[in-house]
Amino acid sequence: MAHPVQFKLPNALTALGGALAFTLLATGPSIAQEAGDQTGGEAPAAESAANGGEMTRGERVAAEAAERLAAGETDEMSIGEAPEPNAHRVYITDPAHFAPVTQHFVIDADAGEVITIFDGGFLPHPLLAYDGSFFAQASTVFSRIARGDRTDYVEVLDPVTFEPTADIELPEEPRFLIGTYPWFNALTPDNSKVLFQMFSPSPAVGVVDLEGQESLDPIDVGDCYHIFPVSEDSFFMHCRDGSLAKVTFGDGEPTIENTDVFHDEDEYLVNQPAYSITSGRLVWPTYTGKIYQMNLSADGAEFLPEIEALTEEERADGWAPGGWQQTAYHRELNRIYLLVDQRGEWRHKTPSRYIAVIDADSGERIDLLDLGLDIDSINLSQDDEPLLYALSSGDQTLYILDHETGEVLRSVDQLGHGPQIITVSEGT
Repeated sequence: MAHPVQFKLPNALTALGGALAFTLLATGPSIAQEAGDQTGGEAPAAESAANGGEMTRGERVAAEAAERLAAGETDEMSIGEAPEPNAHRVYITDPAHFAPVTQHFVIDADAGEVITIFDGGFLPHPLLAYDGSFFAQASTVFSRIARGDRTDYVEVLDPVTFEPTADIELPEEPRFLIGTYPWFNALTPDNSKVLFQMFSPSPAVGVVDLEGQESLDPIDVGDCYHIFPVSEDSFFMHCRDGSLAKVTFGDGEPTIENTDVFHDEDEYLVNQPAYSITSGRLVWPTYTGKIYQMNLSADGAEFLPEIEALTEEERADGWAPGGWQQTAYHRELNRIYLLVDQRGEWRHKTPSRYIAVIDADSGERIDLLDLGLDIDSINLSQDDEPLLYALSSGDQTLYILDHETGEVLRSVDQLGHGPQIITVSEGT
C-alpha cells in the first residue's frame, strides 16, 4: 500500500504519492547538480517561468526540491497525510485487465491532481462510506502473486492517513470473482456492514461486520444479483425472473419477499445501474435505453413510470447505451446521466462519446452532451456545485467536466492500465 510521502525540507515541501517520491529520490541529485552549475544559480523553476513554459505538478515539485538540494539542504523522507475528504474527492479503481495486483487512485477533482495511490488485489471492489469517513475494498490475493493459496479479505482505510483500520479475512474463498460491478458489493446505510456477492456453491450474499471485524453467516438469496441496501438489516436484489427481492436479515432466519415482475425476460438490463442510498432511488437502463426507476426503502419498492432516453428514430439509427459504468444520478438535481452512442448490437460495453441528460421526474431529455471523447464510465459529485466525471479506460484519464455543458475543466492522466470505476461519496 502506498502512502502520501513528505520530504521534510525547510519549507515543508510535500509530495503526495509513492511514484512521485521515487521520482524525486531518483532524479534529485542530478537535478541538483544541474541547478548548481547554472550561472548565477538560477533554478529550473525560475528558468521555466522565464521561458514561459508551463510545468506539471511533478516537474514543479521536482524543481523546488532541486533548488533546496542545490542550496545544500538535506532531504528526509517521512509519511505525510492527505487533506480531509470533501465532496470533490474521487476514487478511481483500476482492475488492470484482471491483473493480480491492482491500484486505486485518490484524486482531488478541484485541483485535478492525484493525492495518493494504494494497492488492491485481484478484482478489487471499492466501497466508500456515504459520508466519506472511510474507504474499504473487498479484494483477493494469492500466495504466489497470480497462483497459489487464495485469500479473500475486506480492508478498511483511513481517508487521511490511508493506514488500514481493519483487515478482515473472509473464510472459504467466498467472493464472486467477476468484473468490477459496483453494486455487487455495498455498505449498509449506517456504514456498519459490508455486503458482497457470492456465487459458489450457490448464489448468496456475504456479510462482514465492520465494528466486530468478523465475517457473519452468508444469506442464501436464490438466483438474484446486485445489492441495494435500504437499512442496516435489509436490501434489495434483482432476480433472474425480472422481479426485485427484498431481503431482511438479522435476528432469526432471513426472509425474502419478491415484487411483481417488472421487465420481460428478453429485456436486458445493463450491469451498472445507478443507486442513491441516501434517497433510495434506483435508476436502471436497458440495452436499448429504456430506463426503469424505483424508490426503494425498508417499507418496499415503489415503481415509477418508465423513461425512454432515446427516440424511436435514434434507436433505429443504432443509438444505444454503452460503456462500463454507464449511468449516474444526481440526487438534488434529480437528473439521470447516461452514456450513449451509435453502436452495433451487443456492443453495450464499448465506450460512448455522448451523455444523455434526463429529468428523472418528467422523462424529458434536457441535453445530449457531445464529449468528443471515448468514455467508459461516468459519475457525479453529489454537492450543490456538482462536477461531472468521465473516465476513459483507453486513455487512462479522468476528465472533470462542467455538468451543464460537458466542457472539460481539467483532467488527470496516467491512471494505471485500464481504470474502470469512479467512486464518490453521497454525503460530504
